[in-house]
Amino acid sequence: MTTSSPDARPDATFAAAVEPLRGALRLHCYRMLGSSHDSDDMVQETLLRAWRSRGELADPARLKPWLYRIATNACLDELRARPRRVLASELEPAADPSVPTRDPIDDAHWLEPMPDAWLAGAGPDPAARYTLRESVALAFIAALQVLSPAQRAILLLRDVVGMSAEEAAAALAQSVSSVNSALHRARVAVDEKIAPREPASFASDSASITEDETLARYMRALADSDVEAMVALLHDDMQTTMPPSPTWIAGRAANEIFYRRMFRSFAPGLASVVPIGANGQRGFVFSRGGVARAIEIVEVRDGRIARMHHFMQPALVALFTRA
Repeated sequence: MTTSSPDARPDATFAAAVEPLRGALRLHCYRMLGSSHDSDDMVQETLLRAWRSRGELADPARLKPWLYRIATNACLDELRARPRRVLASELEPAADPSVPTRDPIDDAHWLEPMPDAWLAGAGPDPAARYTLRESVALAFIAALQVLSPAQRAILLLRDVVGMSAEEAAAALAQSVSSVNSALHRARVAVDEKIAPREPASFASDSASITEDETLARYMRALADSDVEAMVALLHDDMQTTMPPSPTWIAGRAANEIFYRRMFRSFAPGLASVVPIGANGQRGFVFSRGGVARAIEIVEVRDGRIARMHHFMQPALVALFTRA
């Protein structure tokens, strides 16, 4: 008979206890870092740190806040070592739509989308300020990037995870008064960033009939290479981004020039999109010549397309097509 090692049972017990929280921790790390790829690495780092310090957990009922403290501090360590994640629209002025798209900047720290599959089984605390879909919407994740890492951590622990001020202060080794002060500043900064677009406009729990119709029209326009149908869908506030290219296009008039130029290279049937969910929003896998080439996140407002984020990184395409 084989004798189990003394550590086998505690190891299995610990793994069984933390496994149900893995998905929520991944979402937390994603919000902190703005990177779908880095978040998986950070969850592994969190669980490794937790295992090494498991003797510090005096009350098993406090496992969740204890793990969030470890995850948050692991992310803060990572954020000290690299710049914040950005969209092209936050990197430089909008481009002239009549000139060619600029070459990719592959080593830039681009904000990354995440698959909706990551939302399965997750949900915010009843005390949270944001709904689950609002808390992962791309506009919200982008807004978090304007905060300092400490402010970001405090806002997420308080307004998304639903921790009390005392719990957040303990997690970050700060005073309650400093946490409350930082939370106020963080809320103001995020609200200013997303104020032009109410959260419901980019993170509704269910798609409206108007949104469905708009996106169906986009799919037909692309499949038919119908540039007039595409131009008719452009919102006055339309923005198009194309990471890893720093080129981005702002405004209806500029986007019309851009899409007319782009559609000239499309024969009917050459390009197509398949619907997916990304960041709690509507999105597509974009294919050209039968090959998946980009992940698109689309924001519809007033029956028109207001945002088109066209992520052309192969690693992201692979992440979504296997999710």
